[in-house]
Amino acid sequence: MSDLLRKEWLDLKRDKKILLASILVPLFLLPLIGVVIYASFISQPPVVGIVNNESYNLPYVNALRDYVQTHGGIVYVNNFSIVPDVEVIFPPDFAKNITSINEVAYVREIVLISSQSTAQELVNNGLYSILYNTSLHRIETLENRSGVSVNPSVVRDPLQIQLGYIKPSKQPTSGSVDRLGQLARVISLILFPASTPVIFFLTDGILGEKERKTLESLLASPISPYNFILAKLLISISLGAISSLGDLIGLAIFSIFSPIIVGGSTNLTVSFALSVMIAYLLMVLLTASISLILLILIGGSQRNVQIINFLITGFGMLASFSALILNFASLGGLSFILLIPYVQIIAGLLDGVFGITNMMLTLYVGTFTASLVLIFISSKILNPERLLLK
Repeated sequence: MSDLLRKEWLDLKRDKKILLASILVPLFLLPLIGVVIYASFISQPPVVGIVNNESYNLPYVNALRDYVQTHGGIVYVNNFSIVPDVEVIFPPDFAKNITSINEVAYVREIVLISSQSTAQELVNNGLYSILYNTSLHRIETLENRSGVSVNPSVVRDPLQIQLGYIKPSKQPTSGSVDRLGQLARVISLILFPASTPVIFFLTDGILGEKERKTLESLLASPISPYNFILAKLLISISLGAISSLGDLIGLAIFSIFSPIIVGGSTNLTVSFALSVMIAYLLMVLLTASISLILLILIGGSQRNVQIINFLITGFGMLASFSALILNFASLGGLSFILLIPYVQIIAGLLDGVFGITNMMLTLYVGTFTASLVLIFISSKILNPERLLLK
């Protein structure tokens, strides 16, 4: 066994490009995603164009302009040759209607398709500010006319919302935990693609022996099928773990940009970082075990390797996107979905964020156990002739 592992390591050392790429590619890929997201906000701020058709509208035009600019937008008034994300048109009778207690004022919004949604949001918030101040002024006018003392802000806003958050366990929590859950869903989209290099490491480790005409002699040697499989798995998982160093460092850098993604501070914790690391390593282990048993079952041709890659990628992407649409804390009749490979890892990661620690541990331990069972079964059903001929 030790001789076989030494041979695998020597083969690996000869191809330093694989080692280097497995570390550097994820190290740059995940921070690059964060930089692209950040750059998109910096280099492409929301652009608003305002068309004013009456000088009396200027106080309201200026109020909207100031609001958008103070919230990071760019505003052009009347003279602009570019196509803004949102164009706001103040008609000639806007000031007359907005100052009248019994009239409704209108503005027209023209939204550029496929533009930044934040531009329209900024405009609507700015117009709401104008609406709010106008309604207070109208209430004050009515107060003066009626002689009845009122508080305009209370009349204007008779209902206040006190926002709170709870975990699925009904324990109170904070908005930062909610944002951490959103970040966990984003991370779930990244985790599986980051673990897929192990498919290449494992299949290439076995097919490489076949191409070098050494697989037959290895299988015919006193080495047991279990030791042969274990050696290949250990090397592949080791490479996956080396690759994970780059992934985890990249993920840490990526998390710096999380406030931009989820809209506020997320209060990253050590327990969350540890849960992400365990989830990633479990994905590497599960990917290796599934790749191995599929390789043994259907054979080791290049075409079959493509089929294996397609099947595993399909399950992984299903799990990644399920994190965006499913509430794992209350699956009900959909609990069977946890039997799909990788879904239980994503569910465990989210359960940890939501405080369902027992369920997280159950899913993590279950995944680890299932991976070991697949490896054991692979060693028992290994057919050297099938592996050589297929």
